[in-house]
Amino acid sequence: MLSLRLSPLPVRRRAATRAALGSTLVASLWLAGCAVQQPQPPNTAAAVYAPPVSAQAPMPTPPTATPQAGAPDPQVLGLWKIEQARAAPVIHKLNARLNFGTDGRFTGSGGCNSLASNYTLAGNQLRLGPVVATRKHCGEVLMEQEDRVITALERAVGAQVPPHGLLELSDTNGTVLLRATRMPAP
Repeated sequence: MLSLRLSPLPVRRRAATRAALGSTLVASLWLAGCAVQQPQPPNTAAAVYAPPVSAQAPMPTPPTATPQAGAPDPQVLGLWKIEQARAAPVIHKLNARLNFGTDGRFTGSGGCNSLASNYTLAGNQLRLGPVVATRKHCGEVLMEQEDRVITALERAVGAQVPPHGLLELSDTNGTVLLRATRMPAP
């Protein structure tokens, strides 16, 4: 007769697993108890070193008045027709325009899409916020023209109207990026 004997191995594995889990749980609780911050009594004997008054550096005094930025050049404000953007003439001039409002808002068009932004103008120093645009598609030539206009606006840091009467937006090197002629108010 053949006798089958069941091995107690699975029972031993279960017991070993329970023992391992139990010791892991005990260790976790012990570590958690170590991590709890106990309130400490206030340290009344703490001393802070301070150098003698003669060795201390004098306290800087705040400026009494901040220098005011120059007033915006009033000649830049108003409605302009774009003639040239990034050294190339504008092909579709009818809709290519800029309007620098007195309220710090810039609006315009590159020839296809409407453009808008906030701006600050201190003297001839121009700071244009991010330019937002509508998303119409108007053909390859107009889209290329509009790309030149938007790129010129994004790079512009200067705005002036020299004696010849054209608005000129320039980059940090003084290179003229965009030229425009004044349009009569609507």
